[in-house]
Amino acid sequence: MAEINQQEILKQAKKIIDSFHNSLKDVEKLEEVRVEREECERVEREGEEGDAGFREIMLKNAPEREGDCIKAERGKWV
Repeated sequence: MAEINQQEILKQAKKIIDSFHNSLKDVEKLEEVRVEREECERVEREGEEGDAGFREIMLKNAPEREGDCIKAERGKWV
């Protein structure tokens, strides 16, 4: 019975994949869109004054920190 169930699951999975593949055919027909700009970089300006308590709140919420820096784990997928 488990083998019959497994075969039915494989048939359903193939049906889903084929359906998804067919729906992607329309995506291939889309045109590439580009935005042309005269200037590619932003002009550096003076920033706004930050909220004085923001740094304290961020450091308070951080699970680990070293001084004024938040200590974070690098992504395991990298």
